[in-house]
Amino acid sequence: MLIPLDEKPQFRCSACGSCCSHIRGFIPEQDRAFLKEYAFGRLPVVQLVPVERMTFPLWDWEASRFRQWGKEAGIDPRVKPLRVIYDEGKGTAIVLSYFMDAETDACPMLQERKCAIYHTKRAYVCRLFPFNRSPVSDPSSSGMDARSYFGECGAMEKILPELPADKENVVPFLMEAFPNGEFLNALQNDLTIEWSNRTIIELMQGKRLRPAMNLPYEELKKKMLYSRQVDFTDFLVECGHLSKVELDLLLQRFDENEDAREWVGGHEL
Repeated sequence: MLIPLDEKPQFRCSACGSCCSHIRGFIPEQDRAFLKEYAFGRLPVVQLVPVERMTFPLWDWEASRFRQWGKEAGIDPRVKPLRVIYDEGKGTAIVLSYFMDAETDACPMLQERKCAIYHTKRAYVCRLFPFNRSPVSDPSSSGMDARSYFGECGAMEKILPELPADKENVVPFLMEAFPNGEFLNALQNDLTIEWSNRTIIELMQGKRLRPAMNLPYEELKKKMLYSRQVDFTDFLVECGHLSKVELDLLLQRFDENEDAREWVGGHEL
């Protein structure tokens, strides 16, 4: 006699388009408070638009892809700079991330409730859904309710009640609950954020970057808008921090979630 095993809940995206229909105001309250406190001139990375206006962020290399994918699909993705570092030494605005300044609350790529570029690699912010971020990579997340790291999705109804309360068991659970890699995508995105922060510090320590800080926000914003602009990853090559070959290999590593896989491998019981 066969004894049926309890099926473990797994996330399956139905491609309903609901998540792409509302891309403004998705930011968790904790992040919203942090951005309002620090992102408008108190840190090297400065945000160019109000928190209420921003949509999901795109890494600079992903923004380039979105422009190309939009061109192929005959859609203007309305990609604009979101977070920028103003280098006083070179008078250059270094764009760390972009956003899609949609005319409505929906992603410009959403056509008749279907994604027009779903066949592409897509950006991390698309691939990590239903996560807002990974609930395991940030040491400060210890003791926090992991449910706060997820966006709203009906497909999560069976998963959330089963989510382990302790951090150690969360990793194997999420690996099984998200067989299509959403957890790894979310984790890799967090690790890429850590990489960008470390890199900015390294550039400052090596005197390759002298970011403007603590200037009046409107003055700083004006400097950024009317100065030469360069993408962050292009700047890394331009200033000699990375070679073009090293950059290409690094972006490939990000795309394939290699850092996330190594992180998981080092934290499995």
